[in-house]
Amino acid sequence: MLALTLLAKLYMRSHDWQKVVTLTQQVMALNEYSLYPSYLGLFKESNKWCSENIFSSLSDANTNGTELLNHFGPIDHPVVQNRWQYYTVNWDFYNTFGDEDDRKKCFFPEFMGTDGLLHKQAPSLGAQPPAGEFYMPDVSTRKYADDETTTYYDGHSVNILRYADVLLSRAEALNEINGPTAEAINLINQVKGRSHAKLLVLTGLTKESLRDAILQERGWELFYEGKRRADLIRMNKYDVLVNAYHLRVGEAAQIKMPQNKYYTYPQSQVNLNPKLSNADRQ
Repeated sequence: MLALTLLAKLYMRSHDWQKVVTLTQQVMALNEYSLYPSYLGLFKESNKWCSENIFSSLSDANTNGTELLNHFGPIDHPVVQNRWQYYTVNWDFYNTFGDEDDRKKCFFPEFMGTDGLLHKQAPSLGAQPPAGEFYMPDVSTRKYADDETTTYYDGHSVNILRYADVLLSRAEALNEINGPTAEAINLINQVKGRSHAKLLVLTGLTKESLRDAILQERGWELFYEGKRRADLIRMNKYDVLVNAYHLRVGEAAQIKMPQNKYYTYPQSQVNLNPKLSNADRQ
């Protein structure tokens, strides 16, 4: 199962869509995996062995624990305490979720902090908070901030490949081959339906608009699972969307393609191999 899923992901990178369709069908036909009923329960430490996880980096709190819980929780929260708020999402992304979507509940958008201030989103860029309020520059996620776990080194697994990704990958490949189809819409809606998100309808969709919808859906479903950069590059949106955000918040556009498509080679290897060069990479 792991080999089939990983191979499908590699073929997605090369846009070999028919092979993606074949491999994802093989994974689905095994009947070994399914969507876990609750998105909010999927990432709890107690649920690392659920039927959705195809491949995870496992840990045990007593032997090789991680610090995911500490990094993802918010600072100054009265219940989820002593977290560091290292990993957050920007408000632009948070605001794209529909209120009906359970995945929007994976964040800490507003709370009365232990510092006595109401932590919340600013009404506009650059606004100054009134007395008693604190405008958070970004929003912390509870995706891994499991309030049922209080140990410093927790036993959360890091999900690398899961069944929802298989369904969305197959939908993307089908769309690239044939444009919008009932099967592709059904695959996406399986993922949406699990989180009670607004479902897609086939009417009026084009290959381009469905591609954009799949990219958005992958963002909602797979945030903080290490998929976004590859998704944006594969759909030729890396520079477009990342630079648009930087410009909106008053920063310089930082992404240039194709220079930023690949990471640079380690300089030690460039020194050893004259055929390697970072001249076209940043």
